[in-house]
Amino acid sequence: MKLGDIVSLVRGNTYKSSLLSETDGPVLLGLGSIDRNGGFKYGTKKHYPGQSDLRILLHPGDLYVSLKDLTQACDLLGAIARVPNDIPEGRLTQDTVKLEFSPQATELDRRYTYWSLRTPQYRAYCKARGTGTTNMSLSRTDFLNWRIPSPTAFRTRLVALFELIDAKLTWNRRTNDYLAA
Repeated sequence: MKLGDIVSLVRGNTYKSSLLSETDGPVLLGLGSIDRNGGFKYGTKKHYPGQSDLRILLHPGDLYVSLKDLTQACDLLGAIARVPNDIPEGRLTQDTVKLEFSPQATELDRRYTYWSLRTPQYRAYCKARGTGTTNMSLSRTDFLNWRIPSPTAFRTRLVALFELIDAKLTWNRRTNDYLAA
């Protein structure tokens, strides 16, 4: 099945940098919030208290993707992240898009999709379809044409294992933050 069979995209938009805040408003979910090769990147968070369209606001568990990369290495091209539970609200920027799942998609479908977009095969697919010289881009059509591997019992167990590892990493980060404080 193609990714476009179960998701549609909502594009973020620009914001006024003069309104950026360290604490007020939704966290900006731009290129700087996606870890190299996918996953949420913790670090300095910028907030945006200005007016935002409700369609570009995200909440814990929502998925968003970079269809741009500022380097030819393409480490962020097509990279996916999931809004973590400790961020109550985020806001897309002009460089990111939200994945909106069809109403019939289950939580397992969402997790399976997330982890399929973290595979080396998907990353190679994005790099092969990137266009541009300095700033790389992945077209919406190419992104939505990605064929999600069919779920098997083995792949479903892998997704469950990855979810457990991800939860453990989250607890370790929180513990480290607590100890540092």
